Amino acid sequence: MDRLENSLSMEQELSHRIFGDRVAQLNREEAQELLIQMHQQMLYKDNIYKALILNQEKDIVDMLFGAKKHS
Repeated sequence: MDRLENSLSMEQELSHRIFGDRVAQLNREEAQELLIQMHQQMLYKDNIYKALILNQEKDIVDMLFGAKKHS
């Protein structure tokens, strides 16, 4: 798992490099605003992951114990 958490694809490496180059050109206020926006987006992403994991766990429990899905 550590390997997945600490490695990037070549495409991600390039994207990160481009992002770094752009950030280096920002002034202090722009950089602070970017950080605030990124933090908010990370929180949104966390919420999405939590919802997906909870739904997946519910589906697994339903599968194991034979609960039927309601549509």
